[in-house]
Amino acid sequence: MAFIIPTGKEKSQFVKGKFSVIAKHYDLFNDLITQGMHRYWKNFLVEKSRLKGGDSALDICCGTGDITQRLKVCVGENGDAIGLDFSSGMLDIAKGRNVESGINFLQADAMNLPFQDNSMDVITVGFGLRNLIDINKCLSEVIRVLKPGGCFLCLDMGKIKIPILKQLFNFYFFRIVPVIGKLMYPGEDLFNYFPASSLEYPSQEKLAGMLINIGFEEVEFFNFYFGSTTIHYAEKPKI
Repeated sequence: MAFIIPTGKEKSQFVKGKFSVIAKHYDLFNDLITQGMHRYWKNFLVEKSRLKGGDSALDICCGTGDITQRLKVCVGENGDAIGLDFSSGMLDIAKGRNVESGINFLQADAMNLPFQDNSMDVITVGFGLRNLIDINKCLSEVIRVLKPGGCFLCLDMGKIKIPILKQLFNFYFFRIVPVIGKLMYPGEDLFNYFPASSLEYPSQEKLAGMLINIGFEEVEFFNFYFGSTTIHYAEKPKI
């Protein structure tokens, strides 16, 4: 039976609660299902940001702070790196790993960012955009908070175009990945949500179009694993 994704506030509560449950072993799960490649993708994302010492960076849907840690290394002691998530369980792990790092972790909604206009040099999100109930609302908040000339980078699922490769990936993602997850957390239905949510997530081209419609410039994307994973890059226009 196909997994039915909750909608509206029910989806928010589902994601918030379920991610708190699996927070302790979330990074191990990512290591297993991506064969550790998620770390390379995150490094690539941060390198594309061109952050420098003293800059301000915000990582939304930060989870355990894996990307946030990388951002802090770039901005240094004189810069600000902030991790934002609405899952208290994820934030507990992130804070525990970064007690003396100088990173600020905040529990808040990615669709209602608690920051002033034009206040961040870089905003990132890794495997979080598809968990939101309104992607456009989040993107509108991102471009509001970014400084003119600042950039937004998004790491998430993509769409494979080659039919045979798409079939092979779907078999892995829809059949194997849930088994791996349920071996770690027996009975947990979040691992059926992961592949199901990828079907509703915009294609590379569609998300690029959404970014342009919001007002971003210099929009491009980079595919990995034949497009199963992708990173989008976009800049807020300079004044």
